[in-house]
Amino acid sequence: MKKNNREMQKSSPFLASIIKLFFDMIKHFIKDFENMRKVKKIDHIAEKFSSLEHMLIRLENKIQENRKLIEDLKNRILWGNIIIVVLLLIILYDLLR
Repeated sequence: MKKNNREMQKSSPFLASIIKLFFDMIKHFIKDFENMRKVKKIDHIAEKFSSLEHMLIRLENKIQENRKLIEDLKNRILWGNIIIVVLLLIILYDLLR
């Protein structure tokens, strides 16, 4: 009986250190897992930011295209009005003659 108690006391510090090591490893794995989740969130935010940036660039290109179309339409309307005024002047000249 005394021999069994001595063996348990000798193995007990070894067992205690293994258990402590096991729990320390679990604690580190949990911290690593939490850090990985945070990094994934940051990556997800960076991905969203990248997609928003891409959408803004596309929107800017569409705005530039629309401005160009508006300028072309302004020029067409201006030239159309000039032609109409010239034709009206010709008609008035013919009528008054």
